[in-house]
Amino acid sequence: MAQYDLKSTAFFDGFTPAKLRAADPCALLHATDLAKYGAPASDTPGELGSCSNFMKDHGGKPFNITLYLQSEAFDVSQHRIGGLPASISADGNPCFVQVAYQGSQGLLSEPQAMQLQLDTKAGDPCSPAVQIMTDVVEKLRANPPIANRSPAELAGIDPCTMLDPVAVRDALGGATADPTPRGLHDCGWTAANDVNVDVKFSSMEPRAEGLPPADLGGVMASVIPSSGFCTVEWEHRRRPGSINGIETVQLTVNNPNNVPMDPCANAVNAARGVKAKLPRG
Repeated sequence: MAQYDLKSTAFFDGFTPAKLRAADPCALLHATDLAKYGAPASDTPGELGSCSNFMKDHGGKPFNITLYLQSEAFDVSQHRIGGLPASISADGNPCFVQVAYQGSQGLLSEPQAMQLQLDTKAGDPCSPAVQIMTDVVEKLRANPPIANRSPAELAGIDPCTMLDPVAVRDALGGATADPTPRGLHDCGWTAANDVNVDVKFSSMEPRAEGLPPADLGGVMASVIPSSGFCTVEWEHRRRPGSINGIETVQLTVNNPNNVPMDPCANAVNAARGVKAKLPRG
């Protein structure tokens, strides 16, 4: 059995962010042959890279499945699913199954994983959850279904492409750094002086707090300062028909060692560049 270093930033078995971002989570669920478990319902998109199917089992009872292609993993050292490090939460309903595709990002960061949540009142939810996740992993390995997305959907965009080297240098107060993926929708750049900038995509609504909003070029963004760092958040687009019907961009500049710089000014300037790069639609 393959050994995986959960303390490294390596991607496992070719499950790179680009491959997982391109996959269609709803089509992945259906590729596992949900009809084996009952009567599938219409798909319900949720968070970025996720899909739910609130179906009925063969006895007509709820059999609710959600697949997340992005989740922070926790203790994935005890199990293997499809050969990958995995965790199985078997304490009642629902059952949570995680399969790691990348090691940790540092001392305070967890490995990155896919997650399947199954809630059913009929019998053991973890047995079908493990089988469905096994089928998902094998489908991703062999022939993953590709999502037919608008170019503007954040789920398909690589956040590590949002800042070019000049923008990174300006955000970091003159330092340089290479991008480090932190899952599918999060990317960070950390300089030798520990100043770092992070670009994250989510389906959470931007916070309405902090300093007066900043104009990023036709879009108003929240500017939220804190001790040593500053975050800029703005709404990118709406997603009709989704549980979380909003897409948000978050850019944070962190200055833990108090290097002479203004984190909020740097974050707003970097956010303007990111906003200009993102396609609309």
